[in-house]
Amino acid sequence: MAVRNVAGSRGAGTDDTSANADAMPLLRSMWPREASHNLRIGFAMSGLIAGKALAIYAPVQLGYLVDTLGAGVEVLPIGILAAYGLARLGNAGFNELRSALFASVSQATCRALARRSFEHLHSLDTLYLISNKPGTLITVVSRATRSLTLLLNMLLFNVFPILVEFSMALAVLTYTAGLQCAFMAGCMLGVYGVFTAQWSNKRRTFMQRRNKAEEAMNGVFFDSLTNCEVVKYFQNERLEVQRYDSELANFEREEIKVLQSLALLNFGQQVIVISGFMGILGLTATQVMSGAMQPGEMVAIHGIIAQLMQPLGMLGGVYRVTTQGFVDLGKLAGFLNRTTAVPLPPGGGDAFAFQRGGMEFRNVHFGYRHAGGSISSVLKGASFEVHPGSKLAIVGPSGSGKSTLLRLLYRLDDPQEGQVFIDGQDVRKLEPESFRQHLGIVPQDCTLFNATLGFNIRYGRSDATEEELEQAVRAAQIHELVTSLPQGYNTPVGERGLMLSGGERQRVGIARCLLRNPSIVLLDEATSSLDVATERELVEAMDSLMRDRTCLIIAHRLSTVERCDSVVFLQDGVVAEHGSHAELLQQSARYQQFWQGLHGS
Repeated sequence: MAVRNVAGSRGAGTDDTSANADAMPLLRSMWPREASHNLRIGFAMSGLIAGKALAIYAPVQLGYLVDTLGAGVEVLPIGILAAYGLARLGNAGFNELRSALFASVSQATCRALARRSFEHLHSLDTLYLISNKPGTLITVVSRATRSLTLLLNMLLFNVFPILVEFSMALAVLTYTAGLQCAFMAGCMLGVYGVFTAQWSNKRRTFMQRRNKAEEAMNGVFFDSLTNCEVVKYFQNERLEVQRYDSELANFEREEIKVLQSLALLNFGQQVIVISGFMGILGLTATQVMSGAMQPGEMVAIHGIIAQLMQPLGMLGGVYRVTTQGFVDLGKLAGFLNRTTAVPLPPGGGDAFAFQRGGMEFRNVHFGYRHAGGSISSVLKGASFEVHPGSKLAIVGPSGSGKSTLLRLLYRLDDPQEGQVFIDGQDVRKLEPESFRQHLGIVPQDCTLFNATLGFNIRYGRSDATEEELEQAVRAAQIHELVTSLPQGYNTPVGERGLMLSGGERQRVGIARCLLRNPSIVLLDEATSSLDVATERELVEAMDSLMRDRTCLIIAHRLSTVERCDSVVFLQDGVVAEHGSHAELLQQSARYQQFWQGLHGS
C-alpha cells in the first residue's frame, strides 16, 4: 500500500513518544473507584499506622528492660521481654498485611492503565503508528505501568509512613530527652530532605536522557528482529550489530551518569545522617553523665534514631523512584494526550444506513505530510463513482494514489479537500464502526498475526460457527492446506505469517474476508505478488468473494481488469480515463501505452 512508501505522515515530524506532560492528572485519574479497593486501602493505612506505633514502642520497651536490669532485679522481666518481642512482631505483621491488602489494588490499577494505553493506541491514526517504532511505544507503556505500581507503593507506604513514624518519634524524643534533642533530629530530617530533593532534581535530566537512549536501543532491537529476513537477504548482520551496539554505547554512557550521580547522592545522604546521629549521641550521653537521663532512656532514644535511619535511608530511594516514576508517567501522559489525525465526528457520528453499496469519490485531494512540513500530493481532484453491485478496477502508475483511495474509504485518513461517500453518506460524518462493518478487504501483502491459522481466519468474524468457517475456507481454496497440517486450524503461522507461502497467506486473507461476509469488497492488488499459476488457482476463490457484491479492485494484471465492469485510470492524481477496459483500449492512447509499458510489449 502507498502508505508504506511515504517517508513521513501527518505529525510524523515530531516524535510524540518523547513528549512529556504533567503526570499528576494521570495519576489522579488512576485512583481506584471501586468501593472494595478503597476499603482495602483504608485497612492498609490503618495497619500502617498501627505498625509504626509498634515500631516506636519497641525501643521504648528495650529502654525499660535496660533500666530494670540495671536496678538489680533477680527475676527476668518476662513481661517487658514479651512486650518488646510482640511489638517487633506486630510491626512486621502489619507491614506484610498492608502489602497483601494493597496487592490487588495496585495490580488492578496497573491493568487499567495498560488497557487504557493500549486502547488509546488503537484510537490513533495508522500513519502515526507506522511512523513510530513499535519498540519505542512498548517501552513507554511498559515502563510507565511498572512506575505506577512503584509510585502508588512509595507514596502510600513509604512517604506517608516515614512522616507518621517521624511525627511519633519526635513526640517521644521531646517527652524523653527534651526539645533540644527533638530539634536536632528535626534539623537532620530537614537538611536530608532538602539535599535529596535538590540533588535528585539535578539527576532528573540524566534519567530523561537515559530513558530516551533506552527507547532508541529497544526500537533498533525490535526493528531489526521484525525485518530479520531483509537482514539476511543483504547479509547485513554486522551492520545490525553495529547499529544496536551504537545505541547500547549511548545507553551505557547515560546509565553511567545516572549511577555516578546516585553514588554522590548516597554519600551526601550518609554524611547528613551520620552527622545528625553523632550530634544526638553526644547530647544524650552528656545528659546521662549529668544524671538528667537514665541509661535506659538513652538506649531507647538511640534505638528510635537508629530505627529512623532505615526509613531515612529509604527516603533518597523513594525520592529517586518517585522522580523516575513521574518522568515515566509524564511521558505516557504526553502520549495519551495525543489526538488522532482522523477525529470522530461531533457526538460520535451518524449511524450508517446501508442501501445498495454504491460509492463516490468527489473532487478528492490528498497529500502525505513529511518531516519539516512539506506535503507530497498524491490525489489532486480525483472524482468517480462505483455503482452498486458492480466491479470497478483502479489502474495507474505506481504512486498515483490507488491504495490511498482505499484508506480514505475506510477513513484511515481524511482528504484535505473533497468528499468520500458510501450510499450517498459522507464517511466523515458517520460513526466509523457502523460503515466499516460492511467493508471487507484483501490487501496486497496479507500480514497475519503470530497466532494460529484458525485465529487468523476467524479474525474476519470471531463469532462465526464451525460451519461458516469451513464454508469460507473451502471457498478460498485453502481447505486442503488445513487438512494437511498436523494441527489443522491450531497450526501456528509464525511472525507475520511467514511460515506460510505467499499464495497461502493470500488464501487466508480471502477466507477471512469471506467469513466477514461484507457487502463491499476492496482488493488491493491482492494477487500482484503471486505468480501466474498461483493466481489462476485463486480465480475461483476471488470470483466467489466478488460475487453479488460491490467491488473496488486495485489491479495491474490484465486478467483481473478484464473481469471488471469498468476501469478508472489514475494518472498524476486525477482520473485520466473512465470506462470499460475494451472501450479504453480502443479510445485512449495513454491507456494503451500504460498496458504496453506494464507488460513490456
